[in-house]
Formats: sequence, C-alpha cells, structure tokens
Amino acid sequence: MTEKHIGIVACSGASNTGSYSDLVARKLMQIGKAKMLCLARFSVDEKFAEKSKEEYSNIVVLDGCPINCAEETLKQRGITNYKHINTTDFEIVKGKTPVTEEKINEIVDYIVNQIK
Repeated sequence: MTEKHIGIVACSGASNTGSYSDLVARKLMQIGKAKMLCLARFSVDEKFAEKSKEEYSNIVVLDGCPINCAEETLKQRGITNYKHINTTDFEIVKGKTPVTEEKINEIVDYIVNQIK
C-alpha cells in the first residue's frame, strides 16, 4: 500500500508553540511525508488557495496555540476539509515548554499515524 502525502499548513509564530508547529512541518517535509504550504500565501493569493484546495485532499493544519491563526486563515479562504492539530494538545505550554527533538518526533509520529 502506498502512503498518502499530505499538505501541511503550519503556524510559525513567535513563541515556542509556533516553533514546534514550524519544525514539525519541516520535518514531515524532510522525511517525504508532507508538502509544506505557506500560511502567509493563503492570505494574499486566492489562486494559490484554490489550487491547494484542489491538489490536496488531505491537509493538516498545525497551530501553535488556541488562537488558531492557521485554521482561521484557511477558513477565510473557504478551505474546511482538513485535520486540525494544536501543539498545545501535546502538553506543550506556550512560553514555557522548551523545544525538544523528542517532542517534535512525538507530534510527527502522531501526524504520520493519522494519515495512514
């Protein structure tokens, strides 16, 4: 069985939680499990949003905190078919939990298992 590739849209905010989101997305891209899609581009490029909606039937939105900037940006572009994950669901406390490779791998493994 071939594994599905996913599109991932990640918060890259200024806090540790944003760092986690960004690093998880980049690791998924690095290991060949996802194509990272630019969150900022969704805000300014309607054609990109439409193309992404058509091209990726499997999108993961990875937010860093409960403000959910990435999810809200996709909703504003009419994209509602996605799996939403928040780094704070993994016992990461905004502004407190140090960024570790172990926790990055935990989130990566969770996402990979969700898309099987």
